Amino acid sequence: MASLSVHCCILAFFVPPFIIPYTCLAKLPENHAALFILETLSLTLETITTSMAPKQTSGHMVRPSSKHPTVESAIGRLYLTSLPGFDNYTDGVNFASAGAGVLPETHPGTINLELQLSYFEEVEKKLKQQLGDAEAKKLLSKSVYLFSIGGNDYITITSSVNQSNVITSSYKKKYMTMVLGNFTTVIKKVYKMGGRKFGFQNLGPIGCMPATKASLGITSDCAHEPSVIAKMHNIALPKLLKKIQRQIPGFKYALYDYYTTLAERTLYSTKFGFKVGKSACCGSGTYNGEFTCGGKNGTVKYELCSKPSEYVWFDAAHPTESANRQLANLFWNGHPKITGPYNLKKLFDIL
Repeated sequence: MASLSVHCCILAFFVPPFIIPYTCLAKLPENHAALFILETLSLTLETITTSMAPKQTSGHMVRPSSKHPTVESAIGRLYLTSLPGFDNYTDGVNFASAGAGVLPETHPGTINLELQLSYFEEVEKKLKQQLGDAEAKKLLSKSVYLFSIGGNDYITITSSVNQSNVITSSYKKKYMTMVLGNFTTVIKKVYKMGGRKFGFQNLGPIGCMPATKASLGITSDCAHEPSVIAKMHNIALPKLLKKIQRQIPGFKYALYDYYTTLAERTLYSTKFGFKVGKSACCGSGTYNGEFTCGGKNGTVKYELCSKPSEYVWFDAAHPTESANRQLANLFWNGHPKITGPYNLKKLFDIL
């Protein structure tokens, strides 16, 4: 098998391409593949791009300096910087936006999935300018497109749910259909632009997050309503992907069971080398589920554990670096029961 050159140059903060000057590039190496990520900010995917990708991976890493512990500073070394004047998109781009959703109305002001797609369309134009239409088309067809988005859409509608205010089944189905419909539209547009290899992460156990349990006053392991709607989405997603595969030729994908792998570590932490799974390392309140880590929201007092590596959750909604490394490895090279029908490594191996 020919060697695969994968260079993952991730832009942690996207700079609109139309303001950046471009220069001509030489013809790309044979089998060069880029990595494009459309998502809310996912530390599991950041770990993949910096730790699990082949040895040829290159990029400029930056460690944010901060006197206060935050999820960004605690695992900041997993991020890559966007450099002034950076003009090479042939290695890939991360369009991630913290808090983003599939639907535009989810957390207005973030870069939702449709807007991320529009930025990718700008990158496609620049690639054609740099490489020519034929070479750009070749690159886009060999590249892998990762999607990790949707959790914020469901968290938004379940955040105020309590025992006496349960979302009806019909509303859940209608809302899920809307999310998956928008999601499908973006997938097919990326396909039309040349994308053939896709990676997907299903919804995580949003009902088991410290933030969810704290906000809803839950004393059980996981909140019921958020868990139900996440499972509904995760049952529908593989059916949707198989349907898309029947509709468009050459569509190949990896679907990672993020829900199960993170839920197992949360509920049975000691089996996976952790000491604490249900509470966060940093924060305040029940389960350290309030977003006060690092003095956010003007809060001065918060708890911070001495050994984050012993925890599954760093703050109210983000796993620790140690947890993310385990999760990323399963996405990258997991068994078909966890990541299938391909895992990410096998996707990159397809020429």
